[in-house]
Amino acid sequence: MIRLVNRLSGRGRAGGLRYGANLLGQAAGRGVYLAAGLAAFVMVGHMAGPAALGRYGLALAILAVALIAADFGTTLTFGARLGAIEPEMRAAEFGRMLSARLVLGLGTGAALLCILPMLPDAIQPALALAALLMPLAAARFLDALFQVCGRPGWSVWPALANAVILIGGTALALRLQLPEAALSLAAVGAGIAYGAVGLALALRLVPARLAPLPQALATIRAAAGVGVANALGSLNGRISLMMLAAFAGAAELGQFTAGFRFFELGAAVAITLCAPLVPVFGRAVGPLVDGRPRTGTAALRTRVRTALVPILAASCAGAVAACALAEPLVRLAFGPDFPGAVPVLRIATGMSVLLIAATILFAGLVPLGRTGFAVRGSAAACATNLIACTLLIPWNSLLGAALAALLAEAAMLLVLAHAFWRQAGPPLALADIPILAAPGLLTALAWAAGPAALAPGTVPAVAAVSAALVGWLCLRRPPTDPLPLPLPEASS
Repeated sequence: MIRLVNRLSGRGRAGGLRYGANLLGQAAGRGVYLAAGLAAFVMVGHMAGPAALGRYGLALAILAVALIAADFGTTLTFGARLGAIEPEMRAAEFGRMLSARLVLGLGTGAALLCILPMLPDAIQPALALAALLMPLAAARFLDALFQVCGRPGWSVWPALANAVILIGGTALALRLQLPEAALSLAAVGAGIAYGAVGLALALRLVPARLAPLPQALATIRAAAGVGVANALGSLNGRISLMMLAAFAGAAELGQFTAGFRFFELGAAVAITLCAPLVPVFGRAVGPLVDGRPRTGTAALRTRVRTALVPILAASCAGAVAACALAEPLVRLAFGPDFPGAVPVLRIATGMSVLLIAATILFAGLVPLGRTGFAVRGSAAACATNLIACTLLIPWNSLLGAALAALLAEAAMLLVLAHAFWRQAGPPLALADIPILAAPGLLTALAWAAGPAALAPGTVPAVAAVSAALVGWLCLRRPPTDPLPLPLPEASS
């Protein structure tokens, strides 16, 4: 994938350097943010036990859905408009965004306050604080502003503030044996600090003046399609957890949350892997004429296939390796009290592979100007998840919830694959199947045939070597249409 991006971004040219700086700055901020969240999660699991981790995970899931609702797709539209306007118009656009996020945050906060009485007592104080300060807690839309103003590295500072408060607050609460509510309060406080630091930095770049309410509402309406899709997608990722909370106890919820955390890491990997591909696929499509690419879709199909085969092959190998190491991974991360998380983790690795494939196809469809499929796919996934949870959780709470989530990801992938096939043709060929399967099969063979005592070393090694070999074989082929990516696209 790196070679593909370098072909189109112009290695050694200004466009390539600008693109790399933007990607590095945002990836560093995201990495710090994710690492802090994982560290706090592991500390809670190790020191507070499954029941407390279950309630903590429920609080984070509800907060995540609220943050997506408070965003409602405006971050994507804000970034697109910033890249298209002149520098002197940034202040006005920033003002419209602030007004829109204020309206969305107040509305989301009010809705969250209404459902508080239905939630466990231990997480109510934190979610009440988040509801009251939702516009600030949800202020995570500033990466694009830092990027267009030539400060992509500033994305790290809000993430560092979040990390210090989250890890420090969680460690202090556990060390002093404070009430359980302090754990989720630390998470919410860290999110508020993230928003506060980000806004403070943004105000150094662009003056802020709130726009009138009609402009705020127009901004929200412009993002409605993306917002609905994002809200449904976020809800789909947490339906299993919420349904399990309704049907099972806190201890089972903690077991599920511990295993499912690895899927959330897989989702972060999917986003990181696929973010550089969007401008690559956009360059392959070129300008649209009457809603259709002027040069056809053959180049796009080639680029998607070139990216999909090595990334998916490596993902399959990594998933098999994670399944082989599931038990020691859970024991290392959360301690000996989480045996129920092991099968959940194994199912979550399969979900990660499906998500990575879906994300690549999504990145290929966006340049075609087709976004209606996103709402349909998210709605299909939510419906599948809800029905499967209702049927499977009474049979087996942990496996039922995990399998329901897996079926939902499969439904999403089917919708995206069908949409891509209709718009651009098949993303894969029959000849790709052996290449896709080889790393996973070799890793599975090392797991099944090798000594169990050596599996923690041999299985990941086989997965890494086989995935690297497939990637090298795929990417050493001569590039088709090696067009340089100009600076405006590289920095968008």
